[in-house]
Amino acid sequence: MSRNGVLLFVLFFSFLNVASGQLLSWTPTFPSDTSSSFSVTADASYGNKGLFNYAATSDVYVHTGVITNLSTSPTDWKYVKFNQNFSVPNAQLQAVYLGYNKWRFSFSGTIRSYFGVPAGETILKVAILFRSGNGASVLRNADGTDMYVPVYGNQLACRITSPFRQPTVIPRPEPLALNPGDTISVSGASNKNAALAVFLNGNQIASSSSAASIHVIPAPQLTSGNQAIILSAN
Repeated sequence: MSRNGVLLFVLFFSFLNVASGQLLSWTPTFPSDTSSSFSVTADASYGNKGLFNYAATSDVYVHTGVITNLSTSPTDWKYVKFNQNFSVPNAQLQAVYLGYNKWRFSFSGTIRSYFGVPAGETILKVAILFRSGNGASVLRNADGTDMYVPVYGNQLACRITSPFRQPTVIPRPEPLALNPGDTISVSGASNKNAALAVFLNGNQIASSSSAASIHVIPAPQLTSGNQAIILSAN
């Protein structure tokens, strides 16, 4: 959201007695439709754990498409790669096993060219699932929904990179095992150099005058109840 030329990214979370981690990560941090070195890594230790300890580590493939301005819902995937049959393996969609329940898939060419999206149609998100070759085992979000990677334009954008978020269509915080008085690592990034500031529960805890990333040191202590982290980029 923006306010008077300042871009804000807001993250709300509360204390939950479960482990923390990151289901989906990607490079670059701010993929655009012209990104030509785009890759996505999935950690099956999180989400619905659909591939957790999956023994046939070479039998994992992605099912992927895009959400565009013409999609009617988050499940209205466009330009599904190869119009892939979900229950048939495809060597061109095979993910690389990294060990420790992690798989990575790298896209060739730019995001727009890879999916064949016509000029003038806006790519909003890359939709992706990691699955077994026969489609019987599928890694999804914890709530069973598809996973998404946001696609950015040329305008200023910022995002909180720690604490982690779930790759739901509207990203939600990954659960954290925290208690009042604990410290939390907070960091953020922007796709352009900007005046960055981090706020915790309304109090500014860090700032940088012209940078593309920010880290809060020392890590702030948490109070009880819901917490609100805001990253602003001006």
